[in-house]
Amino acid sequence: MRSMGHSGFLRSLIWWALAAALLRPGPAAASTEQTFGVLQIGTVTYTNVTVTSKAPTYIFILHSSGMASIKLKDLSPELRVQLGYDAPAKPAMTSANTAAWAKQTYSKISAPQIRQMEKQLQETWRKRLLEPLMKPGLIRSWVAQAALGIAVLLYFFFCHCCKLICEKTGLQPGPLVWVPLLQSVPLLGAANMSYWWLLAFLVPGLNLLAGILWSLKIAKARGKSAVVGLLLWVPLINILAFLYLAFSNGAPPKEEKPIQVMTLEAA
Repeated sequence: MRSMGHSGFLRSLIWWALAAALLRPGPAAASTEQTFGVLQIGTVTYTNVTVTSKAPTYIFILHSSGMASIKLKDLSPELRVQLGYDAPAKPAMTSANTAAWAKQTYSKISAPQIRQMEKQLQETWRKRLLEPLMKPGLIRSWVAQAALGIAVLLYFFFCHCCKLICEKTGLQPGPLVWVPLLQSVPLLGAANMSYWWLLAFLVPGLNLLAGILWSLKIAKARGKSAVVGLLLWVPLINILAFLYLAFSNGAPPKEEKPIQVMTLEAA
């Protein structure tokens, strides 16, 4: 029994010697051994580590508790470079990776920070844009400018309507139709009235008579009935009547010659 125990111990010793001989690096490899006091691989910590072999897919180490073979993919990128391997290629950014990165980045931003940013943007918007626009003086100025602009547009529209009325009676008004007061001159001509009637418009009382006469005559010149001329004196409706004279079609009525009946007496 004792001889068997000695032979088993001797056999184990031989096997350990052979393993040590096989694992012992040669002169060239010995110069490439690297030692680490502490080596962290994932969740496992090794101490007094000596890297004895570096294969394409793993490394072999001796440490204080024995030996171990570690796959290359389990090493960190920094440790790979430190051991002489190429750094692993960075994975291509895909839509899933982008979404995960965005979610991770958003999770790092706390809700109070977001609310603070929103508050700052609102304050900037209010101070730099709304407050200058809401000044009372500026608002009054805007209202005045808008009212002036509308008045100018309405005046030019009125002049354009006068121009159309004159043209549709066969009269070219010329530039006077765009001049205040003087636009009455081509309008009198369009109604087949003497230009001396312009003086009548300046006399109180007589100007009423001149205005009614012009309304009837301009309606006739446009080929419209006298009712249209009278509507020019009805409040609010006078605007529609004036636009009707300017934009409606129609030619002045032609005077029909009386039909002469041949009689025996005339013959």
